[in-house]
Amino acid sequence: MPTGRIGEIPLLWEEPTAPGERRLVIWLPGFTSSKEAVHRYLRELAAAGYLALSYDPVDHGERSRTAEGEVFAPDSGAFRDPATGKAYRHFWAILAETADEAPAVIDWAIATLGVAPPMGMGGISMGGNIAVVAAGIDRRIAAVAAGIAEADWLRPGSTIPLSAPNAYVQSCYDRCDPLTNLHRYQHRPAITFQLGADDTLIPPGGAQRFVRALGPTYADSSERIEAVLEEGVGHEFTEGMWQRSLRWFARFV
Repeated sequence: MPTGRIGEIPLLWEEPTAPGERRLVIWLPGFTSSKEAVHRYLRELAAAGYLALSYDPVDHGERSRTAEGEVFAPDSGAFRDPATGKAYRHFWAILAETADEAPAVIDWAIATLGVAPPMGMGGISMGGNIAVVAAGIDRRIAAVAAGIAEADWLRPGSTIPLSAPNAYVQSCYDRCDPLTNLHRYQHRPAITFQLGADDTLIPPGGAQRFVRALGPTYADSSERIEAVLEEGVGHEFTEGMWQRSLRWFARFV
């Protein structure tokens, strides 16, 4: 499995298993996970014909700040240093900063791996959140598959609300929260949310509100945005969600 690095961003990827047009799909892991944890998905994307790439989000995997790995504090939505107990990274900052890195990753993949737009991007939970934000930053991302992800960072109704932000973290929300930055999606990237109907960590209502709010923008292309709820499923990325994500990329990338 090839690996690389763009500055401090560690990467891994799988080459497509058949020759042909090289299209990139970036697939990112969930909170406290790493790029290695999604290798199975990269292999299957490569088998579907894509150059499949992942990178460690900020403070994850090889970018962890502590020798023992990050510690999730459920009451704060933040990483805590196990030595001091103090939160040093808020979830909103991780989302914003990692999404900001997507254009550099795409530039590198074009120059180094020979891929060409349009691109796809997706992920599980946090990874899906990042992909939605990145599609509002970089128009080369034509399709997003956001598994058990959110579009309303305030997350009303969640069993794990986030802690109060400081000024910097609030600025991350102000510029990146999808629901309050609808202007970033006027180019109509194809976005599917694959959600658990019974998810209490990331309630599906946030994605549903986002889809409804963008209804006028997608009025003549409503097939390009959706929120699909899987009944009887909580915060779990199921095989059905993954297969629907693969079909979404096949349709729009």
